[in-house]
Amino acid sequence: MKTILNTSLLATLGVLAGCASDGPATNGDSVRAMLASQTIPSQPRVERGADGRAAVAGYANYQQSYVTPAAQSNASAFGDK
Repeated sequence: MKTILNTSLLATLGVLAGCASDGPATNGDSVRAMLASQTIPSQPRVERGADGRAAVAGYANYQQSYVTPAAQSNASAFGDK
């Protein structure tokens, strides 16, 4: 009985030793780094942005597509039946 108790005590101490940390705790640092890498910069990039005329023309084209929709073809992706 004493051998089983000593063995279980030794095993428990071995498991608890695995929880010990040599360095400082870094709770949540990886999550904060991931969230920071996914945030959008506060200032838009000039080389990527659209100018005002292109944006207005694109919006007008979008609105016009609902007024006069393009005709759909009779072609079927699965063949004629």
